[in-house]
Amino acid sequence: MLFSLAASAGALQPEQSVLHLYTEYSPPGEYLDSNGEVAGATVELIKLLLQRLDQPATIELLPWARALERAQLEPNSGVFETVRNQERETRFKWVGPLKMHTIGLYGRNDVFNGRQINPIVSNNYLACEYRKSVHVNTLKRLGFAEGRNLVLTVNHGDCFKLLVKGRVQLVVLNEAGFAERQLQMQQAGYDLVFLQPLNQVRLYLALSVDIDDSVISRWQQVLEQSYLDGSMRALYQGVYSEQMINRLEQFAIERQMPLQ
Repeated sequence: MLFSLAASAGALQPEQSVLHLYTEYSPPGEYLDSNGEVAGATVELIKLLLQRLDQPATIELLPWARALERAQLEPNSGVFETVRNQERETRFKWVGPLKMHTIGLYGRNDVFNGRQINPIVSNNYLACEYRKSVHVNTLKRLGFAEGRNLVLTVNHGDCFKLLVKGRVQLVVLNEAGFAERQLQMQQAGYDLVFLQPLNQVRLYLALSVDIDDSVISRWQQVLEQSYLDGSMRALYQGVYSEQMINRLEQFAIERQMPLQ
């Protein structure tokens, strides 16, 4: 569950210490491969940035709540990929976005047949999301409440497993992982159907507040350069949607415009 990247001895600066990064199981961006190594398209992008920065690091895959807690408490650490919001803004220093996509509510075709969910009748269905997710509050605003019609799990992928088994009727998914989830659902004999959009999100690498601003700035520069030189596209293409890749590339282009 741990990936370690150390830059060459000649490239290391004396003051550089190992950066401890945490993530969660969220394929195709983050998962454990057949050798038990942390892998995935987003992980590969982070590894590329670490190499370009000559930054030694470890990447550990943990349940989301634990990953988020460690990144807040430990110096010289970080967590990815996470939503940047008002509650978290001052708890981290931010690099990104790593992704930009639509979050929506999904269900099985045998239950909904494409029908949208009306919050007024939400008591008819059991929704599921993982603890510490920013989308829990969105579900609550739609009328879902823990102990009545909302199940909260520890790990990101647990809700989808419950959906496949028919133990919950609604889950929150993003468009980036839809193709893989649809294939898994079809293997179980059903289709995954989109019911309604919830919000547009940007996901970031959140680094601990003790890290110097100049380092954060360098991280951001290297990330945007990967969007401009095709490196991100090479890692994301075929895994994430072309629409999202284009959004990220356009983001980097627009960021360069004031400098020209």
